[in-house]
Amino acid sequence: MPVILAVNGTVESYQPRSDGRRAKASRPVRREEDEAQTDQEQAPEQALTVLAARQAYAQVGSPRSRKPAVLAQDIMSAPVQTLRPDTSLKEAWILMKAKGFRHLPIASADGTLAGIISDRDLLRYSSLLESHAAQAVQQTIAAIMATQVLTATPATEIHELARVMLAERISALPVIDTHHRPIGIVTISDILRCVMLRAPLELWT
Repeated sequence: MPVILAVNGTVESYQPRSDGRRAKASRPVRREEDEAQTDQEQAPEQALTVLAARQAYAQVGSPRSRKPAVLAQDIMSAPVQTLRPDTSLKEAWILMKAKGFRHLPIASADGTLAGIISDRDLLRYSSLLESHAAQAVQQTIAAIMATQVLTATPATEIHELARVMLAERISALPVIDTHHRPIGIVTISDILRCVMLRAPLELWT
């Protein structure tokens, strides 16, 4: 089962390029200062990935006693916490800090996936949110959420999830049901934990 691209509630099949690079149009040439800013933005992401790997490694038992995980449904976090598009930035900020979430799917009134928001999206407004300004309560996440969302189904294979995350440089994929409602989420941490704890035996030899 392939990964699916959801755009404002409309879904279409997604196919990464066979060479592992992004399937989207090539990016414009960036200036040196832009490259430096991108490196700075990716540094926390890389640090969190390393931390997740270390935490997963600490939980490793005997690989021969583990059952292989094959599909998204085997490793996804479920049920998944969602927000409505009219949720304020302040509410989303408080929830993410309290629960330690890094990504939250956005569900429309009928429960279908409308977008996704990350902690990095909200960090751009951190000074505003910490200052308790009225704008943080009035502005909603609909204004800043990503509406083009790559998604998986419970039957999407794990190697496909990993391939898409690597190609698109994303760290989370919402899992949707046949009605396009978010029922779970798979993150890079989930895949790393799977590799360490539930990988097929031949990967450990």
